[in-house]
Amino acid sequence: MTHQDAKASYTQDIAEIPHAIFSNEYGFYCVPNEYHERKIATLLKNGDVYEPHTLRFLRRQVGQGDIVTGGAFIGDFFPALCEVLAPKAKLHSFEPVPISFAAALETVRLNGLSSVALHPVAVGAEDGTAAIQIARRSGKKIAAGERIVDTMIADGKIAIEVKVKTIDSLVPKSRKVSLLHLDVEGFEQSALEGSARILNDNKPLVVLESGKPWKNRTFAQKLNSLVPDAGYRFMGEIEKNGIFAPG
Repeated sequence: MTHQDAKASYTQDIAEIPHAIFSNEYGFYCVPNEYHERKIATLLKNGDVYEPHTLRFLRRQVGQGDIVTGGAFIGDFFPALCEVLAPKAKLHSFEPVPISFAAALETVRLNGLSSVALHPVAVGAEDGTAAIQIARRSGKKIAAGERIVDTMIADGKIAIEVKVKTIDSLVPKSRKVSLLHLDVEGFEQSALEGSARILNDNKPLVVLESGKPWKNRTFAQKLNSLVPDAGYRFMGEIEKNGIFAPG
């Protein structure tokens, strides 16, 4: 599904969402007003870059294949990564929260990023559905802090149902993936399980949101259980993102 296809099937339209356009050295970004108190919005408003060291590292490690990166949030990594894609390579991403997905689509449009394939889904170990909490029980929106919860709450006013897909099902088997970058609010292990085919076929560099030594050990164990012949090793951490390379 291309980002144009996804837009036709999803419920939020950026024209209905109060937002601002910010820019930095890499491009333009659509930031919904309700996200303006978040750190990333403040950085973009000032022309700065979120996780600049991580982004520079990823740009140097892209290689000749496709990138899988997500969750997309507002697409803040898209312009910088698309700039260094090899000819005919693609960037695959996903974002289950409607307001963030709409903003990411607008970021794609603002920068003319024809190489992005963006999907309105969460990712996991298998296809299905999940509930994502979008507001607190008080009714206050959780701006850019949405998370998967066990059950629906208050008929969709507190949580919404979203589709869950495996990354293997989002990226065609014909695509060569050289970089897998995941920040999915603690569900990295499930997302890796749903990427087993990509990991085995391509053995990409893997970058996972971490920040804790025990998480990095767990991720390394998971990778080596999924791809035992790859010899994935923890290579260090940049801005709380663990880096894992095949041996």
